[in-house]
Amino acid sequence: MTVSKEIVRLRLYALCLAGDMAGLFAAFLAANWFVLGALWGEPGKPHGLVMFAMIAPLYALLAVQGGAYGINTLDRVRRGIVRALWALAQAALLMLLIVYLGKIAEQLSRLTFITGLGLSAVAVALVRVAVARLAVALLGDVPHLTAVILDGVSITVGPHMDVIDADAANLHPERHDADMAARLAAVVGMAERVIVACPLDRMADWSAALKSLSARGEIVVPELLRFAPARIDEFDGQPTIIVAGGPLHFRDRLIKRLFDLIVATVATILLSPILIAATLVVRLTSPGPALFRQPRIGKDARPFAIYKFRSMRAEASDHKAATLTRRDDDRVTKVGAFLRKTSIDELPQLFNVLKGDMSIVGPRPHAAAAKAGDSLYWEVDARYWERHCIKPGMTGLAQVRGHRGSTDHHQDLIDRLQSDLEYVSDWSVWRDLRIIFATLGVLVHHKAY
Repeated sequence: MTVSKEIVRLRLYALCLAGDMAGLFAAFLAANWFVLGALWGEPGKPHGLVMFAMIAPLYALLAVQGGAYGINTLDRVRRGIVRALWALAQAALLMLLIVYLGKIAEQLSRLTFITGLGLSAVAVALVRVAVARLAVALLGDVPHLTAVILDGVSITVGPHMDVIDADAANLHPERHDADMAARLAAVVGMAERVIVACPLDRMADWSAALKSLSARGEIVVPELLRFAPARIDEFDGQPTIIVAGGPLHFRDRLIKRLFDLIVATVATILLSPILIAATLVVRLTSPGPALFRQPRIGKDARPFAIYKFRSMRAEASDHKAATLTRRDDDRVTKVGAFLRKTSIDELPQLFNVLKGDMSIVGPRPHAAAAKAGDSLYWEVDARYWERHCIKPGMTGLAQVRGHRGSTDHHQDLIDRLQSDLEYVSDWSVWRDLRIIFATLGVLVHHKAY
């Protein structure tokens, strides 16, 4: 007997939810026992039970909203655990807020709360491991969420997907009859997303066939790759392809800007001795200003003046970056060579971040005249301008991967461009933090000259 995907999901939700509630209950009872020496708490002060009654409904709502339940937690147990722990942390913070506003903090044991919360974290993690192992026995065969139908076109398919060959499954979308609809439904089973890769002349037939399913139907259109990342919308009743719109939503831009301001302010204060020392050393060892300003291409391809400690003789400085610095470049001073090798020359860009011209993390800004080999950067790869949809950064994914230094060949630019575009399309605050920590390990590098 085939169980519908709705029933499978409902059973899975119920199993995880029941396990979580039982785990939370047991955790706070255990906290009572460990801290107070009584399973049900002190007379008149049932600490653990009160905490469970407060945190359990908050956790359930946040866990459901945050995707801590569902079929995808079976194949990706770690993701399910992370989401459950995040929901538990949020519920704990909300509970503390309620306790504070209700002025009942003195009636509850802080140690019981901390112990119960720690045991609860272990419990919700163990529940997901247990459900993942028992799901097949308890719920029957759990379907793939995504089914991919290959009809004469091959595409790369990731894990957790059911791959179906159209010919082998006897799927012929041009036959708009009941048998075809029944075969398609049987083949995709309980998948919630059905993706078809087919030739252009068969897309209309597949479009009609997929409409008979309750699942979300999609057709791979390789021709749209040149417009990526493209989305569909409409204008005045006519369908449109959204080919641009910025990778970050307004909320993300606010978060990133706040992150930049905090990090840049703290870094400027902590590194002020180095900034002052570098300024004095540059001024005392060679005539000219300590800071060097150079036009670079920023967000929306707008030019801005980037700040650096001057590392070249003042009369030999290349303000347009027409000639990239090379190893043993005679324009670089001895002090400048040290500043460049240790990346200290880049520290004044903290002021660019505070001004709003740059971010802490992002694609490194280039000069308009910069070249890879004998070609301008945008002449090498048409995707070059896609990296300018966000602010340039003091460091970036390309830099921590070692793609830095001179661009003597086209491939040198393409390598760093690939990393820049990957960062643009997959930004998060956590990734920024990882890149910052990774940057600490490559401040001194052999490609700095």
